[in-house]
Amino acid sequence: GSALHDTALIVNGILAGCCVFGAAMLARKCGGSSGVTTCAAVLAAVHPSISMASRIAWPETLLVVVVLVIALLLWRDSWGLAGLTAGLAVAVHPRAIVLIIAISLLAVADRRIRPVLLGMTPGLAVSALLLHITSSWPWARVDAATSLRGGLGPLETISGQWLALSATSAGLAALGLIVSLRGVRNRTEPAALTFLGLSAAVMLLLGGWVLAGSDRVDTLLYGRYIGPWVVPLTIVGLIAVMRGSITRLTVVAVWLPTLAGFVVVMLMSGDATGEPRRIMTLGLGALWAMFNERFIPTLLAATVLAVVGVLSARRGPLIPLVVVFALAISSTATNHYHLHQVGGIADDQATTAELVPQEVTCLGHDASAKSYALWLYRLELPDIRHRRVDLAANVEPCSSYVVAADDALVDCPDAELLGTEPQAKWGLWYYPKQGCG
Repeated sequence: GSALHDTALIVNGILAGCCVFGAAMLARKCGGSSGVTTCAAVLAAVHPSISMASRIAWPETLLVVVVLVIALLLWRDSWGLAGLTAGLAVAVHPRAIVLIIAISLLAVADRRIRPVLLGMTPGLAVSALLLHITSSWPWARVDAATSLRGGLGPLETISGQWLALSATSAGLAALGLIVSLRGVRNRTEPAALTFLGLSAAVMLLLGGWVLAGSDRVDTLLYGRYIGPWVVPLTIVGLIAVMRGSITRLTVVAVWLPTLAGFVVVMLMSGDATGEPRRIMTLGLGALWAMFNERFIPTLLAATVLAVVGVLSARRGPLIPLVVVFALAISSTATNHYHLHQVGGIADDQATTAELVPQEVTCLGHDASAKSYALWLYRLELPDIRHRRVDLAANVEPCSSYVVAADDALVDCPDAELLGTEPQAKWGLWYYPKQGCG
């Protein structure tokens, strides 16, 4: 119930603190000065990809920790431990599969296959066992991602993620990605940096594929999937700028896909008719708030920030740093206010839980109500079972009480709407024992 939720928030807060230390250690390993190291730590503390993800109790905060830990282990040449960490990370979230792919490719390129396999194999075995015991592998999401759907295509969603990565870091993370990927071909960069670049690139591709088919406009500036790499890659890009190793070719390699992505997203934005979920684009929260959640102005502003940051990077880090900190701090502030409002609405979407009798051991949740409603009721009623049902398909609930849309059972004899939610279009129904016929 709420106690478990509060515990998750506390743990995520601790993990966010670990991200601050990890970011500072990464900056130091990359050869950053004490000033750059401090700047990296402060960025990790205020950037929405960490500061806001930790408040929501998302697994992304732990993913940031895992990404940083693997990078630091590779700095120490501990390939076996890096493989073990990547294998265990799959139990945390299926998106950690990108870490498996990245470190496997890197092991082949660096001829470190044996130590990586020795570490990764037991890690994956433990993850598989845990996923089997808990039945928590999201097969439905996997099936949805592998099926062809209408809506936005992978090109548009990949472009949107690239724009989010570039804009939320004032171009520094995009520069860091290009710098990191140099090591794939000529091995001039440390393995840790190549891992960061490879895993981020795989995440862009995988995230674009998973998001394809959506009709929500926020998927054209989606920042949640690529968020765990923003701060690490920003640190890499910042140090590259400080060293003066950003060439014109590097700038062009970031500038061209940014403008191309802008054109693609702008042209295809008409196909996205769904309302945006700001919670999925927290890194641009200040822009969404400034333009009253209008997509086109937000897209234009995000592209301008990315392009200005990239073009000014060759002159020094001042302008990109000012932009990234201004956007991060303002977005964190506006996001806190936005989440406070969202939380207030959520509090009024499960009020009928108090009408469920104490002797009830299972509460049904009909498909006519939003899928997240089950979790709101589970917080209020943690000691009973919660089961999804589809009344329209004649699937009866697990008890005489079911959460369904306000009009879901109006034609059902003897069904009674016991109460409705102030901030939702569903309520608690009494479902007759003889069914609805």
